[in-house]
Amino acid sequence: TLVVTTVHDCQVVDDMPQGQLTKHDVPVDVIVTPSRIIRVTDRAPKPSGVMWDLLSPQKLGQIKVLRDLKQRIEEESGIQLPQGPEETLPPTADRRGGRGRRRGRGGG
Repeated sequence: TLVVTTVHDCQVVDDMPQGQLTKHDVPVDVIVTPSRIIRVTDRAPKPSGVMWDLLSPQKLGQIKVLRDLKQRIEEESGIQLPQGPEETLPPTADRRGGRGRRRGRGGG
């Protein structure tokens, strides 16, 4: 999968030390800035698969497609996949309604 990002010119560095990348970081293939397009040729390998050992139960609870995938893999293989450590997640936006949904409808 081609990975493309947009950044400001001042955010581009010539070299990213390997030690600063974590195993879940995804190296980019193309960097687009306001003044140029950079095709990255010498990059770290991309991670493959889901890193279940980094995915907390709380985060998994928020992402249905990953929950379903994990359940299917465990049922088909008969093996329980690892899970990441417990964590406290920041609050998420309420998607059931609110100010944004009334915009343009004359409500107030």
